[in-house]
Amino acid sequence: MTSLPKLLVVLGGVLPSCSSTGVGNPGVATQSLSISSDSEPEPGATDATEQLDPTNVRHAMLVFGKIRYLPCDAAEDDAVVAGPILVDLATNRVEPEIGAVDIPSHGFCGIDATLAPATAPPAMAGRSMFFSGLRSDGTLFLLFADMPGTLRMRPLDGITWPADGNRDWLWKLRPRRWLTPTELDAATAATLNGVDQVIPIDVNRYPVLYEAIRNRLARRSSLHVDLNDNHRLDADERLGEAVIGQGLDSIE
Repeated sequence: MTSLPKLLVVLGGVLPSCSSTGVGNPGVATQSLSISSDSEPEPGATDATEQLDPTNVRHAMLVFGKIRYLPCDAAEDDAVVAGPILVDLATNRVEPEIGAVDIPSHGFCGIDATLAPATAPPAMAGRSMFFSGLRSDGTLFLLFADMPGTLRMRPLDGITWPADGNRDWLWKLRPRRWLTPTELDAATAATLNGVDQVIPIDVNRYPVLYEAIRNRLARRSSLHVDLNDNHRLDADERLGEAVIGQGLDSIE
């Protein structure tokens, strides 16, 4: 069995690039999307201080089998970007880049990003998520699993998503908000692969922490319009009509 330190080194590698079906057609408005992490809590958060120290998050990787855009008119076809797509939120790296999709005549009213197991590299194969870091006393926490589910992004009440394709959309996820320091402090460390003082989070040994993370993947995310096309979330894009979507509570 691979030792934990060796496993962490291997998982720091890069997944090979894969093809995408999201290619716009000439003369048709297209929509681009980027997925990355955000250091600030989601808009409207009532527990904004409940997040991990940025230096304590080591890995935050998700693998999506596909990203599906849902048309507002059910008679129109979904737009799908095929995966696997690796989203590394610790380094804000996405491989391959998420291709632009054609916008239907009535626009989009949702995005579904479905988790799926990676096929490469061998150390990551069969897993859709790798989340690790340190709690305040230096104890390692680790979630390395094929977590099922679909992250669902939907429009905020009263908001219609732009359908002109003039600006990219920024889907911001917040791994520092997936667990709280209080939850980690209350967990009893175990021994894993000969390494003492580890919190190996899975559905059997730490089901409460596992479900907390799973339920927060989408819920603590938001969708924004990149008003100045700089591929960053600026202060004015956290306010008003630039905030256009919120992740749903469940990824079932």
